[in-house]
Amino acid sequence: MLRKGNIKIIIRNNMAKNKLLKTKVLITGAKGTLGSDLVRVFKKDRKYQVFGWDLAELDITDKKMVKNQLEKLKPQIIINASAYNAVDKAEESRKEFALAKKINGQGPENLANLAKQLGSIFIHYVSDYIFAGRKKSYQEIDKPKPISNYGKSKLEGEERVKKVGGKFFLIRTSKLFGPIGNNKNSKKSFFQLMLELADKNKELKVINEELSCFTYTPDLAIATKQLIEKRYPFGIYHLVNEGAATWFEGAKKLFSLAKKKIKLIPVSAKDFPRPAKRPKYSVLKNTKFPPLRHYESALKDWLKTL
Repeated sequence: MLRKGNIKIIIRNNMAKNKLLKTKVLITGAKGTLGSDLVRVFKKDRKYQVFGWDLAELDITDKKMVKNQLEKLKPQIIINASAYNAVDKAEESRKEFALAKKINGQGPENLANLAKQLGSIFIHYVSDYIFAGRKKSYQEIDKPKPISNYGKSKLEGEERVKKVGGKFFLIRTSKLFGPIGNNKNSKKSFFQLMLELADKNKELKVINEELSCFTYTPDLAIATKQLIEKRYPFGIYHLVNEGAATWFEGAKKLFSLAKKKIKLIPVSAKDFPRPAKRPKYSVLKNTKFPPLRHYESALKDWLKTL
């Protein structure tokens, strides 16, 4: 006959056993837009024990800190959603470019080294800005050639991870949008900015160039999980939502779905000079993974979250 005290001990032991059986997943940059969705998607699945760390818990550029923290935690999966994404600042300032290389280049290498040491799966995200934009679309096998300092910093991270080796996924993606992250410094998506500008203006001039694919962060988080669970071969993958669009075309679709009346004026990139060059064409083709749904469908879902 079991007494209450014994029952409590059994329950505690079973809970401890279940924790040991769970796969530990570490997500860095966990309070950002993508990081928040990754945490949410993995936490929904009970077989994972999720650790969402932001800068306060882990500075990925601090090699010693990365080593100490990861050797203690021993995660089986490490997903890096930390990133420097101030494209124009990296072009204007040497100090900012150095910071971009530190976060986008050195940081992923630090994590990749520990992932290899621990035998863990490592996932890192790369931008379409690693390409020059001279082709209509890019496959995973196409050679990168960045035309901005930001693009160079993202390519540096990719190259460093490849050099480390181990069990890694390098996921190239573009034009992220989704529910804004929990970090006060989370970058607003293009669609969020468009809606805010529309509240203050009767007409908007929008660049009708820079053709690429919008990517919904909840969809990207789900696809990331599927890459692991369906045991896709390690390597480079392009993960974006279907439907290539310029900024103007994206804005037009947004306001149509939102049923918001505003005059949109298509303009050239030359009309909005920016410090950093952007690829004219950077459509990423998903050739190794099933295409994600059309961005219009994702955009409808995003509008429901507002």
